[in-house]
Amino acid sequence: MKVMGVAFSARKDGNCARILRFCLRKFEEKGHETEMVEAYDLEIRPCSRCEYECFTGNCPISDDVPALYGKAMNADVLIFAVPTYGGHASGLYRAFSERGQAVFKSYEEWEAFKGKLNFVIIGNTSSGGDMTLHEVLYGLTGGESWPEAVLLSSNEYGGGSLRGGLVEHPEVRARLERFVGRILEKMG
Repeated sequence: MKVMGVAFSARKDGNCARILRFCLRKFEEKGHETEMVEAYDLEIRPCSRCEYECFTGNCPISDDVPALYGKAMNADVLIFAVPTYGGHASGLYRAFSERGQAVFKSYEEWEAFKGKLNFVIIGNTSSGGDMTLHEVLYGLTGGESWPEAVLLSSNEYGGGSLRGGLVEHPEVRARLERFVGRILEKMG
């Protein structure tokens, strides 16, 4: 089984990346192949300046989004780490997500992709972390599958969100191990 993690943070090697590395190591310990991508390293542009060419599968925007979707579609399990910025999911995640309308050729293809998704949301509830969790899950309503998700708040563990050390807290590690365990259980 191939597990792919994508950190949708505008910050290189922050909480999202470190948390994903921890999760991916847990999958590797169980013998699974893993890959990690930091959106920081990619060009991800939002929908703009078009005439809805996406409805014909011909998005006029030239960036890394189609390649990232291609990699994601070839994985068996996806874990998206999404930080909270300004009370919302990061712009990198939202741009990637909205651009999916040019990728999926059928409802069945979308459902197959959606069935692979799992989320780690990083954000304090006082800053909208709970709303970010709702925001990413809201786009996935309906259908047969529901992703595993965990919300991690640095305030809850006495840390600051900018230091990137959230994964060092023992309870965060324990929660992430349970998160990985639930994904493995679902995958059979």
